[in-house]
Amino acid sequence: MVAPSVRVPDTLGQTLHQLALANGLAKKGIEVTLLCRYDKEKIDISNFSPNLNFIPIVDPGIPFERIIFTRHAYQKVKSEISKCDFDIVHDRGYIFAGSGVQAAFETGVKSILQVDDNWMRSELSATKMARLWPYNKSAIYSCRQQIELADGGFTVSSILRDQISEWNPKAKEFSVIQNGYEDDLFNLKSKSLGLKDKLGIRNKMAVFVGALGPWHGTDELVEIAQLNPSIDVVVAGGGYGHNLPKLDNLHHIGRLERHEVPGLLLEADVGLAPYPNMDYGFSPLKIYEYMGCKLPVIATLLPSVKEATQGHALLVRPGQMAGAISKILPNNKLLEDMANSAYIFATKERTWSQTIEKTIKLYEDTL
Repeated sequence: MVAPSVRVPDTLGQTLHQLALANGLAKKGIEVTLLCRYDKEKIDISNFSPNLNFIPIVDPGIPFERIIFTRHAYQKVKSEISKCDFDIVHDRGYIFAGSGVQAAFETGVKSILQVDDNWMRSELSATKMARLWPYNKSAIYSCRQQIELADGGFTVSSILRDQISEWNPKAKEFSVIQNGYEDDLFNLKSKSLGLKDKLGIRNKMAVFVGALGPWHGTDELVEIAQLNPSIDVVVAGGGYGHNLPKLDNLHHIGRLERHEVPGLLLEADVGLAPYPNMDYGFSPLKIYEYMGCKLPVIATLLPSVKEATQGHALLVRPGQMAGAISKILPNNKLLEDMANSAYIFATKERTWSQTIEKTIKLYEDTL
């Protein structure tokens, strides 16, 4: 499993997703070797299956580091393939990547390509350079070439599959495998953090968990707090230089330890997932985690979010979440019905065990 952009340990979604996928496969008896930016001094390997092996690649920590760690990953993959009889290479793709599918193609090993979001749209939101013609042309070529080299692959939504098929029509043959959530962690057995008392919250509480990146629409969290003074908004997350203004009912508590997040969700009355009016084709982990803690969800109405939630969340048009919250939070019966619906759906359809089984089936079909 080749995931050069993933740093272990880390709290970002890509790391949590890839570790859950790798460890879940290992628990099923598959021997998994994960190549990533891995710091063995900072992680407790006893939390993982003995079938999961880590191989570290270089972590430069400098501008344009992607070029360096991608190249190093390619060299590592070829070296590992020469030493071991691998059945398949599973490559977590991204722009200017493809070290896994490239090395597999050159050595005659089957490969699959994992696509978690619309790489081009993410790149455009992250850097203005992506709008420049030479950069843009090279980036699209990278996307097309990774799909071309892979023997198979999957996207996390059918919306995303349609989007990337514009890069290369071969992607129309990819499987769709939604993300999952850790139901052994995000469940009703967790202990409350007691944050309501610590923060002096007496109103109903809306919560957002995640990085404060441009793709999460966090500006809307401020608007929710401003337009609903009788509601307290708690934001757990950080990064990307995003500073939230100081409001009496907006509480930015920073990053929590992973095991603390369920305790926060169990105290909340509603979970928020605001996204800007741009569909990246994602399968939102945070929404499934909310649902697993029996939390009603309000999210932005985007095609991929609609596909992910299947009618078990309240979806509102971009920019209209503040008004929707003011209408539904006083309705306890509605909140209860939403919570029950979300919980039943998530526990049946969005656990990692579902994702793992579908991934194994893809391996078998590809081989």
